[in-house]
Amino acid sequence: MTEPTSSTPADEEGAPASLPGRQASLSGRHGASRTPLADAVLAVARRDIASFHALPLSHGRSIRDSRVRESYEALFGAAQLAADVSYSGTMLDSFFRPRGPLREAQRLAAAGFGADATFFLSTGTSTANRVALTALARPGSRVLADRSCHQSVHFALGALGVDVTYAPMQRCCADCPRTFGDLPRLLQTFRTAVAEGRPYDTVVLSAVSYDGVRYDLPTVLAELAAAHPKVAVLVDEAWGAVHRFHPQLRPLTALHAVEHLRRTGGPLPLAVAVTHSAHKSMSALRQGSYLHLVGDGEARERTAQALFQHHTTSPSWPVLASLDLARLQAETEGEQLLERSLNLARTLRAELGGDPRLSAYRALGPEGHLTDPALLVSDDPTRVLVDISALGITAADFRRILFDDYGLYVARESGDAVLFHVHIGVDEATLLRLLEALRTIQRTYRTASAALTQGTSDHFIIAYPPGIPITVPGERLCDRTLGEIGALRSSGCEIYTLQQPGTSTATYGVPSGPAVPTTTDTRPPATVSATQAHSPTTAAPAPPPAPTARVTPAAIGAPAPSRIPATPISAAPAGASAAPAIPAVPAGRK
Repeated sequence: MTEPTSSTPADEEGAPASLPGRQASLSGRHGASRTPLADAVLAVARRDIASFHALPLSHGRSIRDSRVRESYEALFGAAQLAADVSYSGTMLDSFFRPRGPLREAQRLAAAGFGADATFFLSTGTSTANRVALTALARPGSRVLADRSCHQSVHFALGALGVDVTYAPMQRCCADCPRTFGDLPRLLQTFRTAVAEGRPYDTVVLSAVSYDGVRYDLPTVLAELAAAHPKVAVLVDEAWGAVHRFHPQLRPLTALHAVEHLRRTGGPLPLAVAVTHSAHKSMSALRQGSYLHLVGDGEARERTAQALFQHHTTSPSWPVLASLDLARLQAETEGEQLLERSLNLARTLRAELGGDPRLSAYRALGPEGHLTDPALLVSDDPTRVLVDISALGITAADFRRILFDDYGLYVARESGDAVLFHVHIGVDEATLLRLLEALRTIQRTYRTASAALTQGTSDHFIIAYPPGIPITVPGERLCDRTLGEIGALRSSGCEIYTLQQPGTSTATYGVPSGPAVPTTTDTRPPATVSATQAHSPTTAAPAPPPAPTARVTPAAIGAPAPSRIPATPISAAPAGASAAPAIPAVPAGRK
């Protein structure tokens, strides 16, 4: 065998290499650094080192007299430029055969997550999945894969020369668009193959989905191991790295399931690899990923060799250092931060269900969905899936409005629903900002969509250009008129609705009180134009809160600063009261 390239913490003896000028900013009881890699990168960033190797941008040297220097520093800052270095070996550490601070940081991460070994990657979990499958699935072997896995799994399996069987997927229910692996059928397929004498060598599971579905991994892993202990398992937990650090979320995680099997003396799979996109749920830089391994020395060596094959030889040291810092934060503050996330997610669901000014939104789950234990899945309580169909606009346009007008980003849409991920970076002020935006959007678009229904209209409906009313108050809207409106919108016109001014106490045309024209956007999905602008008078977003602001019951009861027009599009429903205040979240409250 060639000389090992293992980056596992247990492969070599001896203390981590010391570095000249290194200062441990976060130290334990005996002076040992609690973030050894972050400290080492910080130490070299603070030194005035000129490189004759690579990375001219390091320390900002190549842009000192450049006309683009200001843009670089505005985007990255001097500290980021100083920390992005190309040093390796004894100057910092070897990525593929670490002996110093990287080795120690990976050892601490393995202990924190409950793995036998942990590898840091700076090229994302797509790479981590390829590395794990290369190590676990040998050419010609049989693989049973969860059909809902990430594309990186499918591509890797196609390149490995293995015999792949895909387990089917199923939909949550008619009321909820989420899909996930059919785990009972996956287990039955696995048991049947064992009974026939042709067992699967590797099983791939996607255990925490984008849409907020979590697998019952203690049950699934136990049944796989009981049927065939020599099976290897890859668990893609990309969206659930931080779940390890809260008692409510921990029980369904893969590494906790392995710990349980070890404690109870049950059979274990030959090897279990778990991949985590740390940047999705922890305070790590983008593309920071953990690859955790439970298994013997041979499995670790195969994983290290696969890392050498697939990972870039120019790793990002700032990304790797952020994995070290993110692990420490999760260990020391994770439970408190996740408790806040769980409380805020519950508050969001409660507000959507109880505030009349949010009646156009309907939370889908977690109550009433995925409650059948036979499915072996459950909801991720930090995710809130919301149906917005009652607004009369598409989910795609709703996302665009939130982003353009309110500075709020929602990454996922599914049919008429959008997904809010209440991660540890969402605080009380951010939730308040979202709720105010949702109320304003409902005021605007529910009135506009109601105006575009068949029957006698009490609105002007005006296309611009040219600015000539399509209908005036008192005229009936028929299929032909609605078709004309759709055609005008498809051609690029903006459609405005303007309530009959006579219904207001203000005189038409007087600046202090005309009705506010609103762009209506009730096109069917086939005619949606992603680039069509909103009305210039669409409500603008509230400015983001100051970084140090905290939301209190009194603060929430007051209106948020905004540029929302003084005259509302429509009044709140009769009998509607002010929105209930969001209670401040006490520390430790569940």
